[in-house]
Amino acid sequence: MLHRQRSSIVSLFLVFALVIPTISLFSQEKREGTTDQSIPLGDEKKETPISQTNKELQNTNPSPIQPNTGNSASSPNPANSGNTTSPTTPNPTNTGTVAPATENKSNWETGLGKGIRAVSNDGKHSIQIRFRSQMQGNQTFQLDPSQDTSNFLVRRTRLALRAGLFNDTWLVNLQLGFAERDMESQRRNTLRDANIIYNQYRDVKVAFGQMKVPFSRQRWNSSSALQTVDRSSVNSEFNLDRDVGAYLFSEDLFGNKRMFAYYLGVFGGQGRNRVERQTPGVLTVARFIFSPFGGMSKSGSDNDWLSEVDFARYKDPKISFGVSGAYNKNSDRSLSTHGTEYSFAKFNYSHAAGDIYFKWMGFSFQYEWLWRRANTAYVERTVSSALTREYSRSGQGHFVQLGYLFTNQYELVFRFGEFRPLGETDPTMKYSREVGGALSYYFAEHNLKWQTDYFYYTGTPTAAEGDHVVRTQIQVFY
Repeated sequence: MLHRQRSSIVSLFLVFALVIPTISLFSQEKREGTTDQSIPLGDEKKETPISQTNKELQNTNPSPIQPNTGNSASSPNPANSGNTTSPTTPNPTNTGTVAPATENKSNWETGLGKGIRAVSNDGKHSIQIRFRSQMQGNQTFQLDPSQDTSNFLVRRTRLALRAGLFNDTWLVNLQLGFAERDMESQRRNTLRDANIIYNQYRDVKVAFGQMKVPFSRQRWNSSSALQTVDRSSVNSEFNLDRDVGAYLFSEDLFGNKRMFAYYLGVFGGQGRNRVERQTPGVLTVARFIFSPFGGMSKSGSDNDWLSEVDFARYKDPKISFGVSGAYNKNSDRSLSTHGTEYSFAKFNYSHAAGDIYFKWMGFSFQYEWLWRRANTAYVERTVSSALTREYSRSGQGHFVQLGYLFTNQYELVFRFGEFRPLGETDPTMKYSREVGGALSYYFAEHNLKWQTDYFYYTGTPTAAEGDHVVRTQIQVFY
């Protein structure tokens, strides 16, 4: 059995390691053998020259829309410096006269990692539409071969709209999810995000609507910008996902190179897409971030604030420390804001989290600790003449993740994580551990990438004796 597992896993990694360099080499040869001036795949940070009209339009809107993974803004192409279109163009038939340049009235752009973006004629308003999809294949191996599984699926398919009003004073976000796992099993609703941000003041911004709860670091990070195929199992157990509410925040408090950030919020506490009346009780949350050497960039093709990979290859180390706390009163779900809905029980959940985030010269490191405790272990009620008990889930866990991005755009990643129950709690909640790693190749950073990972899980209810899981996934983010 072990020989079969190792052979299958090794075969998958060999195929991955052989196919990707071939594709990469072909792409490089094509670029070297042509004089095409279009932007090569993977060089979205560069721009082609723009006309004087577009420059003026760009200057009237100095804060371009930043999508969830931060892949909208671009930096100038140094190779094309000095080649900007002149305001006047010589007349080839009469060198003694000068014809006026044709005015470029195009107010929109499109491209990999940018989606489709349009700007109003006065430059005050803009809208951007982006699409991404993750296609995945996975294989699990168990001690009992008859329990092995294999699957091919569309893991995520998202459509995101982001609008900026009055020079980005107001930001509007809408995100829909169409894949099977994008929706909750009890609520087949495609809506994931629908919120508005008042962006006028640096130190006090306001967000309200349905959105992610600012609590755990890895959950706050976009699923499009991960170093592995998916997030840690520790995060899956303890995160607070999405909810409807409002929060105050600043990602550059006092304007000191993004050294300080904070989030203070109030939410409904029942998770996304819930409209029923409920027993009074809300989710309150606070998060604070300190970056002693200055925060990571929030512009450019790689938004390091929301990306696990160090594409920027910082010459100076960047590190941040985050702490979070939350309290959810009268929750009727097993994981506080998500998970199984209780029939009659309600619990008060306390949450805490701490994280460290580090990047330097292609090396990345993150550590996160998460904790959750309910006010009581269970609630009992007689239902149909039988005593029924519904349990809360109290526990704590942590994970550590290390990665290194090579200059040829390969990345190796290692992750270890574990969580355990606290006191008397849901008997199905067992000690769980994950150990594994990932190999990724980035054709165009997170906009086009191929990732393969392997993890060994122990202790979970569905894998009491251990599961070996191999996943491979390709992502396209237009």
